[in-house]
Amino acid sequence: MPVLDQQELEQLQQTVARVLGALQQSSRIENGALLVYVAPENNTAALHKLRDETETALDILSCISAVDYFPRDPRFELVYELFSTVHQHRARVKVQLADTGTQDVLPEVESAHDVYLTAIWHERECFDLMGINFKHHPDLRRILLPDGWDGYPLRKEEPFDGKDSWRVGCNVEAGVQADSHLGLEVGD
Repeated sequence: MPVLDQQELEQLQQTVARVLGALQQSSRIENGALLVYVAPENNTAALHKLRDETETALDILSCISAVDYFPRDPRFELVYELFSTVHQHRARVKVQLADTGTQDVLPEVESAHDVYLTAIWHERECFDLMGINFKHHPDLRRILLPDGWDGYPLRKEEPFDGKDSWRVGCNVEAGVQADSHLGLEVGD
């Protein structure tokens, strides 16, 4: 897969700016990658344009990740890794989300599952591990941790040893036992 040189990245940056217009907050080239920042309320509109416009044709969502920059404000950053099979270029779309101050009210953004089907799984992982709520997601629930798990282990406030990071009655052993029963028991 070809890597874009600086001139090609600058050209892509201009193309993306033209395609997104006011939807883009800012962009920059960093470490050989194009980073594009959009406001949380514009994330799906920006992703639609980047996918559908022939100039960009970013038709593959390969990953969504979330980063906790505590104590920075805005604290959280969603990163959408996009790729164009037509033009063989990449872009990272970043959405910054403020901390709500509590785990009872999660930072939220519109789900991108209407734009990229792969977003369904990636958004579940960001919800499960970082506590980001994706509005209108068709099945937003934990994907890696047991359903009864309390907290979001990739947030910087979580203890490294895991102690006191779950409610009484839900521990790792109970969670594993609950999730290991898949209803696939063999009859006598």
